Amino acid sequence: MKIRLFAAAALAAAWSIAAAEEAYEFRRRLECVHEKNRRVASERPAADEMEIKDGFKISIAHGADGLVYRAARDFEDYLAVSMGVMACVTRSADPDVTVDRSLPPRRYVVDVSDGRVRIAAADERAAARAFYHLEDVMNLRSAPFLKKGRFERTPRFDVRMTHSGYGNDIFPDDHLAQMAHFGMTAILVFLDDIDKTKAQDYQDLKALIRRAAKYGLDTYLYSYIKAFAHPADKGGREIIERAYGNIAGYYPEAKGVILVGESCQFPSKDPRVQPVLYQDKNPADKRPAAGWFPCSDYPQWLEAVKSAIHAKAPRQELVFWTYNWGWAPYDDRMKLIDSLPKDVTLMATFEMFERRTLRNGIDTPTADYSISFVGPGRYFVSEAERAKRNGLRLYSQANSGGLCWDFGCVPFMPLPQRWNERWAALSAAHVKWGLSGLMENHHYGWWPSFIAELENEALTDGGMPFETHLAKIAARDYGASNAESAVNVWRTWSRNHADFAPTDMNQYGTFRIGPAYPFTFGAPVVKREEFPGLRYASNWPAGICRMDYLKEGYVPQLTPERMDNEYLLKEVELLAPMAEDYAAGARIFRRISAAETGRRRAKALEMADYGDYFAAAVRTAVNVKRGAVAFRKGDRAALLAAAKAEYANASAAVALVERNSRLGWEPSMEYCGGPVQIRWKLSLMEKIYGKENLK
Repeated sequence: MKIRLFAAAALAAAWSIAAAEEAYEFRRRLECVHEKNRRVASERPAADEMEIKDGFKISIAHGADGLVYRAARDFEDYLAVSMGVMACVTRSADPDVTVDRSLPPRRYVVDVSDGRVRIAAADERAAARAFYHLEDVMNLRSAPFLKKGRFERTPRFDVRMTHSGYGNDIFPDDHLAQMAHFGMTAILVFLDDIDKTKAQDYQDLKALIRRAAKYGLDTYLYSYIKAFAHPADKGGREIIERAYGNIAGYYPEAKGVILVGESCQFPSKDPRVQPVLYQDKNPADKRPAAGWFPCSDYPQWLEAVKSAIHAKAPRQELVFWTYNWGWAPYDDRMKLIDSLPKDVTLMATFEMFERRTLRNGIDTPTADYSISFVGPGRYFVSEAERAKRNGLRLYSQANSGGLCWDFGCVPFMPLPQRWNERWAALSAAHVKWGLSGLMENHHYGWWPSFIAELENEALTDGGMPFETHLAKIAARDYGASNAESAVNVWRTWSRNHADFAPTDMNQYGTFRIGPAYPFTFGAPVVKREEFPGLRYASNWPAGICRMDYLKEGYVPQLTPERMDNEYLLKEVELLAPMAEDYAAGARIFRRISAAETGRRRAKALEMADYGDYFAAAVRTAVNVKRGAVAFRKGDRAALLAAAKAEYANASAAVALVERNSRLGWEPSMEYCGGPVQIRWKLSLMEKIYGKENLK
């Protein structure tokens, strides 16, 4: 049987010619709240539609200020910038926008009739969401037309929180506005100490909390607060009170604090606790650190933390996240949940720790955040059931915003049908167990993609059906004649992702940094300091990534995680066709681009580049797995063949990351897979194998 190695050289001729972006140029796209010139001049209103024309008045009450006023002005700006309509905000005794607190929480009602658009909303935030919805409708229509009638809508979840996609803990106003437009309710900030984040030595977080509130966004502080003390020890409670009390007293306006084991450890007295893994404390302190086990004294510690916080900020929410011990025995986890204070919110990750069998028979863990398994996992279900029984408020780290650790340095994963299964499962959990809050992403951040657009509608009672919405987006972005082709490509990509094995080695290996991942079999393992990362990285790529591909075992609780030759080749069976389908989809989007102009051509080219980048990342995984097998067998010819294929694949990927400066970048790892890193990898391969053997 002939083994096909992935060189990807043939794709080079098909790539579009476009100027390279400077590093961080992608941030311009995160500084654009309203896209210019979205109106298609040929569109005409249907009989059941009202057209918004020049001179349109957006009337608000005389006393309305704050968020309602800003949302009205935002809508005025949208009409001018995106639709070319000059409207104005006015004040009236008979306003178009009213707050009706008798409405159910989060609900808003839009009535389009008699040449007016009236909004009644449960509160100011709901009124703002109503304006954002009007924008969505007109964007989808590519014209300032609204269907006549009365429409009621209610966002399903109380809380949808997000990290920044602009940079670790960096939130410009425009990015905050984008988040609000897409239905987010809160931001997440990694907090080390007062005005010190995980990535920045100083940031005025009081100002950030105020700025976020202007867009209707709360702020959650993700704790890295240093207070390594047990409340039962002498002076322990004082240490906890001083650390958490100072934070709460300085940021009383923060909505809540996220507490997760590995980030805010304490010296547990539970004899079952694991040894210290990493905790920024005195190396001479040999006390074991809680973090990876549901210790029996967590409730005692949590009561002390809660007391310290509520003494200074009585309404601040404590969110206790069980991410680090979903692997642990059921009884131990349930005992902990049963002992939690009743006013603490429990958060469980939606899909992690699930083992499943892929279609060719191989078994895989779900090592970290993944959309290959839709969920919910058994760990989540067990904790959700217990939370409901105990009357605890329930959140989930759900990665519902369009990205997870299956690919590490991309803005989002264009797998709409796959994501929709996750959203449907989350909605079912909302009904069944009272799931009320979502963490949309982790430090890889959020991107305002069409996936985020679909999610906002899918998680809204009164929203349009998913398939209808997806078809409309495809027609808008690529033309009506190309919509079916686009949807079919996404369907194939979505279906194929069930074949991804979310092992620790994949998610913290080749898929974390894509085509920049070193191919170094037969040479020393890359050291941290050798990797050309940037100084702003809070997670140094060569530190968080597994550069020693032949070293088995990483997280003991996820064993058995196989890395033997048989397993790697079975993975290749699934990944090789996946790479081909990504590339085939990219070719379809390039054909669409050739048939379109303007915005649609640009959107098709962008999606084609995404397809080719995903194909390149999967090929890197395939080539590295084949290289590992060949090296172990001592098959020099097969090793060089895999190296040659990967050299060509990575060489071709350089153009992709040069054209789109967001590809190859991740907020906490910075440029871990950009042009510099890929060229470094190519140079390394030349030194190891000889340039003449790679051409």
